[in-house]
Amino acid sequence: MEFLKGATTGMGPNLAPNPSFEEGDTMPTGWTFDPTSTGIYHWDSTYAFSGEKSVGVLNLTNTYPDYVTWITTDFIPVNCTASSYMLSAWFKFVDIPTYQFAWIRILLYDGDYHLGGSSGSGLGYDDTEWHQILDYTGYTESIKYAKLELGQRFNLPYEPDPIIEIRFDDVYFGIWNTVPNTPIIIGETNGKVRTLYDYTITTTDPDQDNVSYEIEWGDNTTQITGYYGSEEEISISHIWGVEGTYHIRVRAIDEHHAKSSWVNLTVTMPYEPPQFRFFEWLLERFPHAFPLLRYLIGWYMEM
Repeated sequence: MEFLKGATTGMGPNLAPNPSFEEGDTMPTGWTFDPTSTGIYHWDSTYAFSGEKSVGVLNLTNTYPDYVTWITTDFIPVNCTASSYMLSAWFKFVDIPTYQFAWIRILLYDGDYHLGGSSGSGLGYDDTEWHQILDYTGYTESIKYAKLELGQRFNLPYEPDPIIEIRFDDVYFGIWNTVPNTPIIIGETNGKVRTLYDYTITTTDPDQDNVSYEIEWGDNTTQITGYYGSEEEISISHIWGVEGTYHIRVRAIDEHHAKSSWVNLTVTMPYEPPQFRFFEWLLERFPHAFPLLRYLIGWYMEM
């Protein structure tokens, strides 16, 4: 596998087949097109961003939403639960386009190879220079495979010029961002109400992105922290005002809004009998009296 030449890349190796279209016999290896379409498809050495060859499409009709594309022949395995992916390609118009634009798309499939969604981007210029176009996937648990499209579309109500050709070269498809690891939270799990407790939270981000933490304290309060470095420990405090059992949930969110799995911690605030709270009230009301009472409360607390 190779990395994209001369352009922004993702975090991992290039999963796109034959990314510079150098390999093949009658057609670039790993890519094909619909022979029943009206498009005219070129694969030759006339234009190249790098290397020697590129692919092109023209003869775009004015039947909306007509578009002509190259597409990968094989399914590319992806893990959209843990990672988002980036598709990048360099393109140029051979002549100044008329209301036409470059079109790239990521087709997403489930484990049974059924189409489960897509992500597409369009970009147009009124020149004949090379430009880069990017598109990204999200995080979807059901998605297991992807295919890639490169082509040309147009905007209504305008009519495209069928002789305008667009060329593509140096394709990259790979991991753009990985979700943070599930955080670790350490702190008191058995305490008293109206008492402030400190909790230590940390996680590791595979891409070394900064992360913030979303904390659900189990008492209908939620807190989102600022950003911290990967593997940086943070200390955060909370106080519960009512006796009971609380289920804390914490997840990490990186700079690209990727969210980790939740981690859970159960905290129990023991029930205080009403008579004990009455004793506390007496001591607060008469701090210099009742030495025997203070002794009994101390004995009670040690039980």
